Amino acid sequence: MILFFDTETTGFYSNRLPFDHDDQPRLVQIALPLTEDDGEPVASASLIVNPGVPIPERAAQVHGITNERAEAMGVSEKTALALFTFMADRSDLIVAHNIAFDINVMACAYARSGHEAPEWATFCTMDAACPIINLPPTDRMKAAGINRPKSPRLEECVRHFFDEDLEGAHDAIVDLNACARVFFHLKSLDQMQQEATSP
Repeated sequence: MILFFDTETTGFYSNRLPFDHDDQPRLVQIALPLTEDDGEPVASASLIVNPGVPIPERAAQVHGITNERAEAMGVSEKTALALFTFMADRSDLIVAHNIAFDINVMACAYARSGHEAPEWATFCTMDAACPIINLPPTDRMKAAGINRPKSPRLEECVRHFFDEDLEGAHDAIVDLNACARVFFHLKSLDQMQQEATSP
């Protein structure tokens, strides 16, 4: 089974700080659709999470989850973490777009709970799509001496593969539906390539 997941948070993860540092981001939303290998839905959950700390206005403007909404509708981080663990333990593969960010966000949540994050098999749609979409490096990347393709945002993947705009990005459910489409499209491209190169 495949677990797709996406998080919305209070801010950005920093690899310069310990996972349990107070400045590391906290969950404000998590979405977790679990599917069969062919994409057939098995279970799904989307939770607003009360992070227990103020949500910066800048972050709220991105994902739309205010302090008032989180306090009124949010489950505890402990509850969100327990559900993620339950579903992750039943999956064979965990998929996300820019999965390094989301996995590190979850590692911070585990650390705050006094536990180390388990290890699971993962797949990143951003990394897999990067050489296919082959976006030019940004000026900032060039200034830093980085001359590889720019990592595509989820919106850019949807535009490239399906010639569509991604409406409602930065809502965890919207992002995950798009991520799943990209994942299965990449899987079909890989299958086509294998068939083309097989004797």
